[in-house]
Amino acid sequence: MPYFKIAIGLILSFVVGIACRLTHIPVPSPPVLSGALLVFMMSCGYWLVDRYSVSQAARNKGLCAGHAIERK
Repeated sequence: MPYFKIAIGLILSFVVGIACRLTHIPVPSPPVLSGALLVFMMSCGYWLVDRYSVSQAARNKGLCAGHAIERK
């Protein structure tokens, strides 16, 4: 299931790129390969850290006061 979201994101970004090219709208991303790779690697890093942090136990949860709604 997590790879489904990645595939949908890639397809959506491809469609947005095509639409921007056909309508002559500036692309909302860096127009050079190094800039596009930077955005891609930042997204991969975010995804990897998210997957790692979900697999770890919340060791300090007892020290947090929590949200005001949860205290009622």
